[in-house]
Amino acid sequence: MLKTSLDIQLSFFCRTTHQYKNGENPIVLRVVYRNQRSDIFTGLSCPPKYWVPDMYLASPKYKLGVTINRNLIAIQNNALQAFNLLKLSNEEFTIDELVDKIKGKESPPQTILEYIAIKEEELKNKKGVDIAITTWYKYNRTIRYFRDFMKEKKGIKNIPVSKIDYVFIEHFQTYLKKEKKNSQNSATSLLCCFKNILQQAIKHKVIKYNPFVDVSMKRTDVIRDYLEDDEILRLQNLNNLRPELQTKRDIFLFSVFTGLAYGDFKNFNRSHIRQNSDGTYYLHHPRIKNGVLSIIPLLPPAIRILESYSDTGDFRDFSWKVVSNQKMNKGLKELARLAEIDKKLFLHLGRHTFSTTITLSNRVSIESLSKMLGHTTIKHTQIYGKIVARRVKDEMVAVAERYK
Repeated sequence: MLKTSLDIQLSFFCRTTHQYKNGENPIVLRVVYRNQRSDIFTGLSCPPKYWVPDMYLASPKYKLGVTINRNLIAIQNNALQAFNLLKLSNEEFTIDELVDKIKGKESPPQTILEYIAIKEEELKNKKGVDIAITTWYKYNRTIRYFRDFMKEKKGIKNIPVSKIDYVFIEHFQTYLKKEKKNSQNSATSLLCCFKNILQQAIKHKVIKYNPFVDVSMKRTDVIRDYLEDDEILRLQNLNNLRPELQTKRDIFLFSVFTGLAYGDFKNFNRSHIRQNSDGTYYLHHPRIKNGVLSIIPLLPPAIRILESYSDTGDFRDFSWKVVSNQKMNKGLKELARLAEIDKKLFLHLGRHTFSTTITLSNRVSIESLSKMLGHTTIKHTQIYGKIVARRVKDEMVAVAERYK
């Protein structure tokens, strides 16, 4: 046997238990590591009479002997290189992992930046197709914050993914809340993205223990704001607005009367408007976020908004420019000031208003609302039911005072 290292032994032999039709036997590489043995077929073969067992080589008298031996030396060098690379990683490895490395099987990435690069490429290919643009932005923000965390708190750019543990995750979570000023729910959402990035490392045991098991990722209940009827009216009555500001106002009001989210505005067009047999219209729109179909009857104010953006007289031929969410929300801030609304106006507030003031407050069932919002489960819709219940309770306080 060729003793090639203190920890590993490599040798070649001609397997006599198997013979090909041409009379040659397969040449096998035997690997012995920590008293465990594994045989690897080299893809080479030799007639038994030309194999020299003591030399672990083919006889040079054989016409292909020189070529075979040259290939065997290359295979041996490759095996040693694979062994040394695993040794340099300073991680424990088994003979099976060593054999996989010798065979050239791709091993899982070893650093966190490698996993981030894989996720970025995956998201890039799915952006706007299988995942919403907003999801793309959320992952981007997670990765950007993680790089800031590594630079500011760890003083390094990269780290072996195997070294990420519960304490590391907890420190990153604290950084998201304290340094980046994220709320508990926002930090949890970003941490879920980070967990997804590490999913394959956890699955393939590159990270031997799931570091998220002991991390609290519980979301807190939040009071979702919404507009009252009089506030909606004040927005509707704003006159002499700049064209771009008027478009932002109208898109927001369309969200108020339909519950459409920002991501769904980007590809919203005539094909998403259907007509019932009684002549009424409804939106038939798969949500970009989750692919769930939203079916939303079109209220008259929503139709009137679309009519003002149509040159043909058919409201379904509307055309408007939907700017970035950031620019939209900047315009809504100005609109709130002009309409004297003392609330933070942002596009998603339109969806909250549709869920509360427009529907549930007018006795639309929570099951119907869930279908209109395109929620995957009614659990996601029930938050609005809580808001309306609290609203009813507050309104009854005055009644209770009267009947003391």
